[in-house]
Amino acid sequence: MKITLISTSTYPSDQGIRTISAVLKKAGYDVTLIFMALSEDYSVNYSLSELRQLENLCKNSQLIGINSFASTSMRAKRIISYLKKLKIPIVYGGVHATIAPEDCINLCDIICLGEGEEAIMDLAKSIEKEKSIDKIKNIWINKGGKIIRNPVRRLIDNIDNIPFPDYETQNHFILDSGRIRRFQEKDLDGAIFFLTGRGCPYGCDYCSNSLLNELYKGKCKKIIRWHSPEYIIDGILEMKKKFPSLSYFDIRDDTFSLRPLEDIKKFCSLYKEKVNMRFKCLGDPKTITEEKISLLVDAGCTDIIIGIQGSEKTNLEIYHRNQKDENVLNASKILHKYKDKLAVMYDVITCNPYELPENIILLIRLLQKLPKPYFLSVNNLVFFPGSKLDKRAREDGKIKTEKDAAYQLNYWDRKAHILLKRKNMYLVLILNLMRGSATRTRFGIMPNFLLNYLLKKKRIRRNLKNNFLTLTVLYCIGFYDLIREKIIKPAYRSLPINFKVWYDQIRYRL
Repeated sequence: MKITLISTSTYPSDQGIRTISAVLKKAGYDVTLIFMALSEDYSVNYSLSELRQLENLCKNSQLIGINSFASTSMRAKRIISYLKKLKIPIVYGGVHATIAPEDCINLCDIICLGEGEEAIMDLAKSIEKEKSIDKIKNIWINKGGKIIRNPVRRLIDNIDNIPFPDYETQNHFILDSGRIRRFQEKDLDGAIFFLTGRGCPYGCDYCSNSLLNELYKGKCKKIIRWHSPEYIIDGILEMKKKFPSLSYFDIRDDTFSLRPLEDIKKFCSLYKEKVNMRFKCLGDPKTITEEKISLLVDAGCTDIIIGIQGSEKTNLEIYHRNQKDENVLNASKILHKYKDKLAVMYDVITCNPYELPENIILLIRLLQKLPKPYFLSVNNLVFFPGSKLDKRAREDGKIKTEKDAAYQLNYWDRKAHILLKRKNMYLVLILNLMRGSATRTRFGIMPNFLLNYLLKKKRIRRNLKNNFLTLTVLYCIGFYDLIREKIIKPAYRSLPINFKVWYDQIRYRL
């Protein structure tokens, strides 16, 4: 039985669909994997020529699977609408289908909610044997307007039983400059992004994890499950052998530092002994300890991203994220001890219509207190469908149309996000201008003395009332962002892997 899986992710490091492919291949199915990668300008969609090429690859399949995030959901919609004429069963899965199933089931006759490894096997077997799919757990079916909503099954407790993501590239394809071609090692850009666990304990209101935690309440022993260090190392060694151009591994768990200390000890020992290659990871302030960071750095960790997100007031009252400024400051002091070996990036969220001006000022003052140097990543808030914050914003009338949710905007288009929300524009712009390298003298392009000057109370009050200066600067920033997205990024992606690997090693070294 031939199955075609389609990823709409902007990069071909989609571990979810690669894992589904691995599960199906292990069971003997003939799987083709297609990465329909486009830019981060989510208003851009597939051309008719691109869809025809995709149709040609799918036409002999017995089942088609497609996934998307909220940001790429319009691209998934276009693919599904186009491929329906093939009269082949199409199943829509991934994060967006899970958090917005009522929307997705009206687009696609079969959707898969939650973790799909066991559900896709049941679906494939039923289609292959021409049996009914009406009672498959995790699967919703639209039968001429009658919706069958099956419950989710229990989570897989031992995720080491799941095969490693599929990187056997013989039947892998990728969209590249309007042409779907065979996948090549160079498409990895010298790195592999992967998860070493599943689940998040926090369930912050802005995140889809809050909905996933609700979905599986009573359906799991524990929401957080880790791959064993041995499983991770075996997989990494396999990929290192398969792709000689790899320069580093990027561990994308929401918070790798949440792992138990004994797990980190074992992982670091095995990684240093058997892999001996630089790697990156993510952490959160509450789980950063001296011993964990020491072990990670010694094993080869060169970069870490720490999620701050908001000031203590914003985190506790708006995001319901149990994190205090004291946690951030304590973590920053530990990380600063390794400044010569470890590049630190702090993530924050702004452009939140629920924030008061003082909340933003508190966040900026917190950032000023953190030991320098570090790199600051400023992200503008997106309302992900189904998240608690999205539901609140719809009830409050802050989201009147899907455009207001911002998930279809380019993630890095600062002007578009600020003009859409139009709340605290002056302060949000200042925070956006702080993005980049933070040293003793500056934040991004902003000298520290200028930052303090702009944050004087009278100046804040005046510019929050009168947006002329803010809009003038904002349109200049918008022009720069346009050049970066349309010219600089595409040019960078076309450069040789060796250059991109070298640049990645130095870009956050301050």
